[in-house]
Amino acid sequence: MTAEDDAKLALLRETLQDNVDLTTYETEVYLALVRGGTQTMTDIAETSDVPKQRVYDIVDRLRERGFVEVIDDYPQKAYAVDPGEAFSSIRDQLSRAEGYLEELHETVETVESGVALFKSESTIKRYVSDLLQTAEQDILLLVPVGRLPSVVDDLEQCVDQQIRLIVSNVSPEEKERGTPDVSIPDTVDEVRLVSTREDFALTADRQRGLYWVQEGHDYVDDERHGYYITNPSLAMVLDRFVSESIWPLAKPLERSTGRPTLPKQYMRIRDCLADVSVLTESQPVDAFEITFHGYDTETGEEVTKQGTLTSYYYTEYDIRASLTLNVDTATDEVSSPMITVGGVGTRNVDYTADTIELRQNGTSHTAAIDDETRRHLEACKAELPTEFGNGSVALCFDAFIDRMREFIQRQPGGEYEQIRQFDSFREALVRYEASESPPRVEWRQTRTEPGGLVAHVGSVFDELGYDVTLIGRMGDPIRSEFARRFRNQTLVSLGQTTSTDYVWFEDRKFLLTEPNPEPLDWDRIVDRIGASAFAEYIDGKSVLSMGSWYSTPELADVLEHLSEEVWPMLSSPPRHVHFVPGEVDQLSAAELERGCAALATLDDTVPVTVTANRNQTRRFRDTLLGNGDETAPTVERVRDRLDVTRYVMHSQRGATLASHEGVLSAKAPQVVNPHQLRNVDEHFLSGMTLALAEDLSDGAALVLANTVASYFMRHNKAPESREIRAFISEYDAFFAES
Repeated sequence: MTAEDDAKLALLRETLQDNVDLTTYETEVYLALVRGGTQTMTDIAETSDVPKQRVYDIVDRLRERGFVEVIDDYPQKAYAVDPGEAFSSIRDQLSRAEGYLEELHETVETVESGVALFKSESTIKRYVSDLLQTAEQDILLLVPVGRLPSVVDDLEQCVDQQIRLIVSNVSPEEKERGTPDVSIPDTVDEVRLVSTREDFALTADRQRGLYWVQEGHDYVDDERHGYYITNPSLAMVLDRFVSESIWPLAKPLERSTGRPTLPKQYMRIRDCLADVSVLTESQPVDAFEITFHGYDTETGEEVTKQGTLTSYYYTEYDIRASLTLNVDTATDEVSSPMITVGGVGTRNVDYTADTIELRQNGTSHTAAIDDETRRHLEACKAELPTEFGNGSVALCFDAFIDRMREFIQRQPGGEYEQIRQFDSFREALVRYEASESPPRVEWRQTRTEPGGLVAHVGSVFDELGYDVTLIGRMGDPIRSEFARRFRNQTLVSLGQTTSTDYVWFEDRKFLLTEPNPEPLDWDRIVDRIGASAFAEYIDGKSVLSMGSWYSTPELADVLEHLSEEVWPMLSSPPRHVHFVPGEVDQLSAAELERGCAALATLDDTVPVTVTANRNQTRRFRDTLLGNGDETAPTVERVRDRLDVTRYVMHSQRGATLASHEGVLSAKAPQVVNPHQLRNVDEHFLSGMTLALAEDLSDGAALVLANTVASYFMRHNKAPESREIRAFISEYDAFFAES
């Protein structure tokens, strides 16, 4: 075809759509019949590029309007009615087409810049229809309620796209009811309502968009302009404005969309995480795999990466949203690199993603028990003592008071109820910020209980009938919370204690921690009880458990004096020292180096076991390890650097132990929707301390520690002896079939 022919066809298309009110598909079918004569429905689909399943309905509509006739033959055929006859009723409108197109041409400004300005409402509507019909994957639409009928037909045809719709300008009554007076097509995946006055905004695939200024705004002149955006960067700005500024504040309209169907593609990380938060209510996080395309936030390099989901951060009212992936395909999870991924424009993450695919991971880390875990499980069953409680342990130094609180709000009638969701609390703060009154939050204290390492680990040993000596700052005199809970045990206070306020929501916790102004070091221990008394308290114990390094920064000083002064005084020293680092990311590199040397010196005297979680292990790796043998597992390299007998790294998925003999691992049963995640670390530590007290082998120790932590997550209580045995007897049953 010549350029002149193209121009004629373009004029015909615009005339038919603007003046005859034909849709894009109707126009293409009609022109195909005009140019090609009588055709079957299959021929029409091929010459018009309209899907065959749509051709039958379109031909019927054109026949009803007098543009085509249908031949009831087999196969069915159609032909165009003589244009002179078909257009006789609108000949006057066609005569104005040239002037109409001239007006349109004059309104287009600098199309090359990526923005076209339109003044004609019919032209704007046509571009809206075109954007909706040509979107490949994603549609985000902000529509004033009065404009909703104009897009309903096009939305009904969008069966393959992900559609999110915000209806604005609804009355407060409609918003409260959650139902606008206009019906919404079933093809729309999610609908929200706002009562504020908003302009029309539409983005398709975050690549193109249209912003249509509406009446009733001070900045609107006498012509309501439409800005057609083809520049992807500008379309992204419009999309982020709607999705991050208006969408979170809009009220969801209840729609039975069901659980997300995977695999699924996303263009916004928040859409992906909204589905992840639903899916992980009934499945473990690592049952899902992510592939994303994006950019390295440091270098700007374009990347495509794939990994297993390990954690995520998402809330409707926080623009921050990120996921953490394990991108290592090797089987050694210890050294697996973890990366953080955020949305476009996000900082403080490793990568930003502009497209994401979420799918089920058929080989979830915790889906089935492996042969190594089975061996350790059998060893644990064989080595469990006939009866727990025949021994004694010493626990120091981390002791606090936990004050459990809940935020409440007054209801009509004067009664109070708990604010159960953190987002509801956040909304209340936003309302306070917008008002002239100072914020006032009411709460009530539900209970107080002993906290810290000595209390959490001590509770397990106390429940099992061991003699326990707790040494830490428990108050002067010792606080009643400790005295009541451990009334049959030995309590040694090293000074005033402090408190942490736990404000509980159903979906998270809010902590207010009071730091202790009195540092705990060796001099304070000597001043309070003396070195010889300290030696007496730990003499004859099976295990000395110490921590945490985070809450007692001078713990390295204590370790040095243990080696030099205390151990020579002991007639029956503990067989093991269990060292708990805690949140070591808050310790400086110099403090870590000093503690490393002190641990190595103490290990020359007594076997030292260090137990840490993944984050703490990563901190040791990044601070203490150079560019040595990076093929060796991280736990092995950290153990070698600390120069201790054992190094254990644990997570909810299992644990790995490095010793002089090598590295071994044991998977933990996955807990979906756990009753309790608070203090899970401490209960794994309790299980490991218990294993050391009973001299279990390394593999059996991991199974026992996993058991204590998993039982706590399921039942929100420390296990009794029979419950430990019952859990271990069914340990493999908690896994999927191999």
